[in-house]
Amino acid sequence: RVLIVDDVITAGTAIRESVEIIRASGATPAGVLIALDREERGLGERSAVQEVNEALALPVVSVLRLRDLLAHLESAGEDAVLEAVRAYRDRYGV
Repeated sequence: RVLIVDDVITAGTAIRESVEIIRASGATPAGVLIALDREERGLGERSAVQEVNEALALPVVSVLRLRDLLAHLESAGEDAVLEAVRAYRDRYGV
């Protein structure tokens, strides 16, 4: 059983490719661990994490979510960075 570890998830393409390689090697993917869930849309209206979870039937766990990063930036008074991250979320987020 193999745990897939990645920094972030965008559309889930790298994870899908990894699952194919793992299965072709005779192993079983057990789940996905990502450092940051940017909470952005996947290929449709759902988040990329939701799409990977459903399409591959694998649990996806994140160390940190975008909403956690936003809360930290707000509490730290990082206004310029906070606004940039909010703009990113507004454009790509679910």
